[in-house]
Amino acid sequence: MNLISKLIVFSFLFIGGRNALAGGIRPMGMMNQKNSLKVKQIVTGTNATCAILDNSTMKCWGGNGYGQLGQGHTNNLGDGAGEMGDNLPAINLGTGRTVKQIAMRQSHVCALLDNSSVKCWGYNNAGQLGQGHTNNLGDDASEMGDSLSAINLGTSRTAVAVSVGNFHSCALLDNSTAKCWGNNPSGQLGQGHMNALGDGASEMGDSLPVIDLGASRTVVALEAGGSHTCALLDNSTVKCWGLNSSGQLGQGHANSLGKGASEMGNNLTAISLGASRTAVAIAIGNTHSCALLDNASVKCWGGNTSGQLGQGHTNSLGDASGEMGDSLPVIDLGTNRKAIQITAGLTHTCALLDNSTVKCWGDNTYGQLGQGHVNKLGDGSGEMGDSLPAIDLGTGRTAVAISAGEVQTCAILDDSTLKCWGRGSLGQLGYGNGTNYGDGANEMGDFLLKVKLGSSTSRLTKVLNKNIKQKYKPVSMGAYHTCAIIDNGSVKCWGRNTEGQLGQGHTNSLGDGAGEMGDNLPAINLGTGRTATQISVSYDKHTCALLDNATVKCWGKNSSGQLGQEHANNLGDDAGEMGDSLPAINLGASRTATAIATGEQHSCALLDNSTVKCWGYNFYGQLGQGNSTTKGVGAGEMASLTSINLGTSRTAIAISSGRNHTCALLDNSQVKCWGENTDGELGQGHTNSLGDGAGEMGDSLPEVNLGTGRTAVQISASGNHTCALLDNATVKCWGLNSSGQLGQGHTNSLGDGAGEMGNSLPAISLGTGRTALQIAASGYSTCALLDNSTVKCWGENGGGDLGQGNTTSLGDGASEMGDSLPAISLGTGRTALRVEAGGEQACVILDNSTLKCWGYNGSGQLGQGHQNTLGDGASEMGDNLPIINLGTSR
Repeated sequence: MNLISKLIVFSFLFIGGRNALAGGIRPMGMMNQKNSLKVKQIVTGTNATCAILDNSTMKCWGGNGYGQLGQGHTNNLGDGAGEMGDNLPAINLGTGRTVKQIAMRQSHVCALLDNSSVKCWGYNNAGQLGQGHTNNLGDDASEMGDSLSAINLGTSRTAVAVSVGNFHSCALLDNSTAKCWGNNPSGQLGQGHMNALGDGASEMGDSLPVIDLGASRTVVALEAGGSHTCALLDNSTVKCWGLNSSGQLGQGHANSLGKGASEMGNNLTAISLGASRTAVAIAIGNTHSCALLDNASVKCWGGNTSGQLGQGHTNSLGDASGEMGDSLPVIDLGTNRKAIQITAGLTHTCALLDNSTVKCWGDNTYGQLGQGHVNKLGDGSGEMGDSLPAIDLGTGRTAVAISAGEVQTCAILDDSTLKCWGRGSLGQLGYGNGTNYGDGANEMGDFLLKVKLGSSTSRLTKVLNKNIKQKYKPVSMGAYHTCAIIDNGSVKCWGRNTEGQLGQGHTNSLGDGAGEMGDNLPAINLGTGRTATQISVSYDKHTCALLDNATVKCWGKNSSGQLGQEHANNLGDDAGEMGDSLPAINLGASRTATAIATGEQHSCALLDNSTVKCWGYNFYGQLGQGNSTTKGVGAGEMASLTSINLGTSRTAIAISSGRNHTCALLDNSQVKCWGENTDGELGQGHTNSLGDGAGEMGDSLPEVNLGTGRTAVQISASGNHTCALLDNATVKCWGLNSSGQLGQGHTNSLGDGAGEMGNSLPAISLGTGRTALQIAASGYSTCALLDNSTVKCWGENGGGDLGQGNTTSLGDGASEMGDSLPAISLGTGRTALRVEAGGEQACVILDNSTLKCWGYNGSGQLGQGHQNTLGDGASEMGDNLPIINLGTSR
């Protein structure tokens, strides 16, 4: 089942990538190209499967007895000829709505939409659809689309992720709390009682309490299992509640928790994962639970009837004392093998390994282990480790993501296609029949077909275009941590530190408690005599620095090789990993760097020869290599990493990375972007990813059309939108516009449809006579430093990110921009030299060389020694907003 998290593979918040775009354009020819729709996310449940496609629609197939396929009927789909591909309708989620994440398990489905609302449909016996009744939805005409109400999560609350159990549903909210509703006989809703919630009027919204997980604890990831639920907390511990018949709660007993008073909050013990071990991800089966640990190993506990715990026996673990902690062995995945993703089915478990292969163990009745037989694996000695074969996915094919259903398994491959195996009786494998696959010889590898999900036609335009430069930035921020280069060239970072992204050799957050800033905040050890000239902070918990000797060092999370060290181990989270012990990244023989940029899980460098190299996660082609193969994890991948083809005789003068896309400002002052394009962030008038297929880079990659005669001087790529500061000091933005971040007075995405770029894309109104000096795009907001040294921000404002003393979004409605948009109050007599934005916060360097930040502060990323959000309430800005203490004379 799918893990939900703000922080992993399909995560959804994001920060500003860094820098911006350009392009005056002359068309040189056009062609139509028909492409197979690519798979962005896959989840598979008891008897159905759903996928998010690269056009942000979703399709479901398989069993449909309760309307879980969302088609307004109960006919199975995918079990007969002619039911898949273009013949399989996308689900109607409502006018203008697209999907960001999906979750399913038994017989219902929930979707997180582009406006951060949640809709659920299918079976509703216990209120798991969150509508205050028990009527199934999606099984009759007129129940989907605009007729299907979004779930009421509470006043001003939105969701960042969803997860579903057998008969209950959960949402991770925008304030890092969690709510669950539906069936509750074992306390899986975490409310200290056994009453179902969501099945009666007035049980949702503000009436539904958030789950108490302990004083000051917040939720990073949440997953619902069969009848239990687990949360990964902000301190990297795991707590589970609900049914515990097999020890799946990991407490050394078999008593259910969460159904009685005083069983939650501080009374609910975090699971012991072993000395100094913490969790980075969780996966939950029906009666077993698994954690991906900070050293890339895996531990599982709970029911083990089929060997799903991977220990070579069938004894349950976690149901008796002395079975957890250091006594619980890590699963042997093979010599030197580490895991980068885990998923759990009914009674089988799978891991995506650091060499992009997949191994599964446990029950194999239907071939769900993908071995061409039906023998269980992991239940007997000598069946794990090197003895457990990786699944054959086809010649030259590797995996980028996996999902285990009840008795079937699916993998998204490196070419963004989908393969599924196991039980197919209701068409859940999507092959147009009811046949099981993987249970017999010659059914896997090249014999196993790819699931057909339809095609799209894109219109590609080749263009030609013109030059200027960008300054480095001394401050950079992600969703939950911030870094600054101070005047002696040293670097200090503060905020969340779960992966070592603060570079201190531990995982304790800094800046969220008294006495942690100023002289008490250590500068990062960059190596003997080394200082920094640029710092770049990613959303997904890694940090990179360009050093004074033109080398690059990165630290923090490394699940996809984003640190460029040819392994997947985090760095900076343990003693002895920083300073001279942290190697500079191999950028190629005699190559050095002049600029850096970080995305969610990828990193880029502009080299001394004006070429660009990127490494790390590459599902959308953000590395610009014409494929979707991750780079930086395997031996020899950095030394052999090729520079990106930007076109004949073209070089780069600046780079910027969004969540999963990358942009370069070229030597001719034009811009090219590649990678994810779900919302038009590449500015090409379509939503096809670019850079993930052969023939998409170089001269085949069009420059962005910014209008007749217009060129760019700065680019700033964010989560799913991109902005350019133009040669006439105006600003244009395109891509996702869910909160008005494009500054057009509406919420329609731009750049995703034909005729929306070039002269058709209006410059943003900054006020009478006002122009821009610099821009900074964040996850769902944008800021500009104006010619009068003031700052204006627009877009999402849930955390006070716009600095207006309220939480009202701006730029999403008429008459909110231009003179109607107030400049931010920075203090009496103070003006700004630079603005930066990331996550749900923004920072300015003031004219007196001090630093102020405002917005969301759940991890101390504002550097004030507390976790209180600033900028969302009256009297919090201006002179009332303290400068950040970076140390004596700093």
